[in-house]
Amino acid sequence: MQENLLRIGYLGPEGTFTQQAAWVLFPKEHFVPIGDIHSVFSAVSAGKCDIGIVPLDNTTEGPVNATLDALLEAEDLTITALLVLPINHVLMGLTNVRNVEKILAHPQALAQCRKYIRHHYPEAELVPCSSNGEAAAKVASADKPWASIGPATAEKQYGLNIWAQGIQDNCHNSTGFIQIEKSAGQSLGPKPGCRTSIAFSTENRPGALYRMLGIFENNNVNMTKIFSRPMPTQPGQYIFFVDIEDYHVKDAEKALSQVGDEATIYKFLGSYSKRTL
Repeated sequence: MQENLLRIGYLGPEGTFTQQAAWVLFPKEHFVPIGDIHSVFSAVSAGKCDIGIVPLDNTTEGPVNATLDALLEAEDLTITALLVLPINHVLMGLTNVRNVEKILAHPQALAQCRKYIRHHYPEAELVPCSSNGEAAAKVASADKPWASIGPATAEKQYGLNIWAQGIQDNCHNSTGFIQIEKSAGQSLGPKPGCRTSIAFSTENRPGALYRMLGIFENNNVNMTKIFSRPMPTQPGQYIFFVDIEDYHVKDAEKALSQVGDEATIYKFLGSYSKRTL
């Protein structure tokens, strides 16, 4: 590896859509496949990688909960870019067989192709894997009537044959991938022309979330997305992940300050550019 190349850690192994996103964002750097999302965050935090790339959400299946949890837990990392990548799933195997016993893929890939699977392989056992790359590797080494779902690039990487292309249920299927870096030296406030993401929790009382979201309206800040995650240590309590866009910086700064004052937990996740392919 050349000393001046950035170390880009991504959700691996090879043959994942996250690897594709990493190639688009950093076409000439050094890539480090990592086995799970939390380990990508740990590698960047520990300085083993300069940048991490992980999936954030999908247009049909919603947020990737492991990424939301890792964002909340990370103490020294921030989101610095977002890439929205079209997702075209293919079905792959070693030989073209009709009686497929098992179909392996990441849980989101299985969910995004459920209609195709139900129609063509209703008897196949669905096997969730940590990534589509892991699924392809298992199918390649098993020498059994198994198939995997994932990007077409996995075909050559694992010596598989593509049986069908475009098997996702939604032709407009896409996934957002975030770039994470150490927050030291980063601006930890809303930037002009960027998307800004925060996480917060409220008191468990009637109207608490309604009043919190009213802060954005009162400050003329456009809230474009909201996710929620239960807090495992506090049953009945939730963390809300919110994106804002198309704001004046001073309005956004005022809104976020007010949210931070009212919230029981508040975290700034990043202000970053968004690119859609």
